[in-house]
This record gives sequence, structure tokens and C-alpha cells, in this order.
Amino acid sequence: MRTSIARNQNNSRETHRKILLNKKAEILVALGINAKRLAETRTEAEEDALSTANEESVRLRINRVLFGQLSQVECSLDRLKSGDYGTCVSCGEAIAAKRLQAVPWALYCLACQDQLFHWETESSIRVSLLKAS
Repeated sequence: MRTSIARNQNNSRETHRKILLNKKAEILVALGINAKRLAETRTEAEEDALSTANEESVRLRINRVLFGQLSQVECSLDRLKSGDYGTCVSCGEAIAAKRLQAVPWALYCLACQDQLFHWETESSIRVSLLKAS
């Protein structure tokens, strides 16, 4: 019985590892395409400087999001190697299997992710109010 449990855990780890490596490759391709488009934007004739600046701004924001995702995927791969994968980095509880199926690079259980989201939202609102004052 223990052998089948260990085999299932190894299969699950291998499945998650493959999913994470595929996601990493997908992000790297997207970053490469985005970097190429940024370079093309900068080398094209400056017909409309505002449009070019706006396009660069959007692409840089996309890169920021992609780098964030890449960081999360690489962190999850490291956690998989160390045996910490599937454990919430905040509370130490197991992350639900359904959550890991939906977001294999998740670092937080749903409860902690929800708390983090609310904290970030409240902090963002406070900063906006301070800037408006």
C-alpha cells in the first residue's frame, strides 16, 4: 500500500514538474516575442511618438507580469526539488490539489491568498488616498 502511495506522489510530482517546465518555456517564448516587438517598435520610423511610447509602455508592463510569473514558476520548481511544493509559504498548510491543478505555481493556499489580496488592495487604496491628499 505504501508503495502505491509513494508511486502516486512521485507521479504527481513528475506531472507538476512537467506542467511547470512547460509554463516556464511558454513564458520564455512570450518574453522573447515581446522583446523582439519592443526592439522593432524602437527601430521603426518615429511617425507617431505618442503611439510608440504607449505601445512600449504596454509591452513593458506585459514583461513585468511575465517576469513575475516566471519567478513564481521557478520558485515552485525549486520547492518541488526541496520537497516543499504544495505547502503554503504563509501558514504551512497543504495547498488544495484542485488549486494546484488550476495554478500549479501557487505558493499560497486559498485562505492565505485571499488575505494577501485583501491586504494588497487595502494598501493600494491607502497609498492612493495619501497621494491624493
